[in-house]
Amino acid sequence: MVKPVKWEPKKPYSKPSLTKYGTVRELTQTMGNKGNKDGGKGNMSRTHM
Repeated sequence: MVKPVKWEPKKPYSKPSLTKYGTVRELTQTMGNKGNKDGGKGNMSRTHM
């Protein structure tokens, strides 16, 4: 026996909004988790062996 499925109406369309976080330079030159600039240099620990 098939159970009836509850039908919910679709959400009305809302236009997308753009959030500005800063320039690429500002985003990529932020501080890393060890206090140094996040330049991608340093000890790279392996997460998979």
